[in-house]
Amino acid sequence: MSKRLRDPVHGLIVFDETDQLDIDPLAWSLIDTPEFQRLRRIRQLGVSEFTFPGAVHTRFAHSVGVFHTARTLVEVIAREMKRIGQGFEPEKAQVALVAALLHDLGHGPFSHTFEGVQESRGVKKRHEQWTADIIRSQQGRIQPILEAYRPGFTDEVAGLLEKEDPEDIYHAVVSSSFDADRLDYLRRDKFMTGTGAGAIDFDWLVENVRVAEIEIDAPDDSDAQARRVPTFCLHKKALPAAEQFLLARYTLHQQVYFHKATRCVEHMIAKLLRAVAKAASGKKADLKRTGLPDGHPLLRFFARGGDTVTNYLALDDTLVISALESMSFAEDGVIADTAMRLRERKLYKTLDLAEFGENAGVQRSRLRRIQKQFEAKLASEDVLLDEKATVGIYAEIGGDEERMHKKLHILDGVDPREISELSPMIEALVMKKKQFTRLYFREVSDRDDARG
Repeated sequence: MSKRLRDPVHGLIVFDETDQLDIDPLAWSLIDTPEFQRLRRIRQLGVSEFTFPGAVHTRFAHSVGVFHTARTLVEVIAREMKRIGQGFEPEKAQVALVAALLHDLGHGPFSHTFEGVQESRGVKKRHEQWTADIIRSQQGRIQPILEAYRPGFTDEVAGLLEKEDPEDIYHAVVSSSFDADRLDYLRRDKFMTGTGAGAIDFDWLVENVRVAEIEIDAPDDSDAQARRVPTFCLHKKALPAAEQFLLARYTLHQQVYFHKATRCVEHMIAKLLRAVAKAASGKKADLKRTGLPDGHPLLRFFARGGDTVTNYLALDDTLVISALESMSFAEDGVIADTAMRLRERKLYKTLDLAEFGENAGVQRSRLRRIQKQFEAKLASEDVLLDEKATVGIYAEIGGDEERMHKKLHILDGVDPREISELSPMIEALVMKKKQFTRLYFREVSDRDDARG
């Protein structure tokens, strides 16, 4: 019997027990695992609801949408392989589909913000590696299901998610300029935040997807040939839709992902979690100063040697949000004040250096003056500095968008060309990245002094 989910972006998503690739029943059983159900408690856009009240969609809904979109891309691959006279490989398609479904299992609470907190405490593991570890964990529910489906399937799925460089067209389903992840999150985030900027003509784009080889790296030896791999490209008649697709993506980064209030909240949460992590790795007396009860999952994870898969899976957005009440009464003043402010939305006040003009030299000079003026408060984090927010046409939070297979290519005749070679509008945006430099002040009077 088929299973069905209703989705605001894709409509009815059906899991058919008789699908030709025999993957839908497996996907449904994976969705029912505790590891996947945890994604219901992690918001896709983290703290964007502080600015966009409708942005409460979860990584659970997103991941199901990615799987649904991946099935469409696999159909494209089958179509294209037939067109160019090559064979379709069902087993590789199965790996890509399951990898698409499970790709976000490793996100922690507030996603990329939490990654930064981990790194500050010596845990240098991005969510992609956590995802692979969760999939492979013999104590979890995912690995037995995958092995029952096909021996060795666990490593095939986890291995695909760990690969940075593409090897074949099936890898493009989970990592390319037109992968299932961004085809879902761009449409979903645009819809749930209510932002009307940009257009995504999904049906026309998919209709014009082609498979072609691109050069992904330039060899050091001038006599050597560049490595070529197949990926998704778009037919030239889809160029206007491709331009709008990238503009929608650019606008979402500018207006949503890097919104000043959202970035401020992310930095405040990072400050709070760093303070908790510091206490958790210290003496037992420090634990009591956090306001958290003994054995709280945050304390377990940040304790020395606590960065295990089991402890990580106990963490989610809901856990942190529900702990704000307790932490607002913490003996530690930093924890108490920051938790209270987050709970009551009493945010730090923002100063964007763009207020002083677009001249980069003027902005750098003003930043140096402010850093000297507030040196002590920057050290105590009463003033928070945000200078890593860069918006470009290929901008991607937490990712390396300079890689060639992550850039959009248009099939112009026989050979694919990167879209900026064909579109003056996209070329202008590629050449002009916009970097935000902002400071967030605990005291409004400090922000006003910095302006003066």
